[in-house]
Amino acid sequence: MTASKKEHQEKIADVRNSLADAIERARYFDETTVMTSRGKRVAVIVGMDFYERALTAMGEERVLVEKPAAG
Repeated sequence: MTASKKEHQEKIADVRNSLADAIERARYFDETTVMTSRGKRVAVIVGMDFYERALTAMGEERVLVEKPAAG
């Protein structure tokens, strides 16, 4: 059995106003923030280590999308 992890749940608008806090929780405390819209869970902020382990466990690879050139 694995240990329980802390999960925060907040409205997208609230996360927008305190994004630095959500990132800090993910980065330094390994805590997730689940964002909701109209009461529905729609996205999650997780630490990079967790994200990379999840991709590996699922056998998936991501490719970075480059920003279009300005002009």
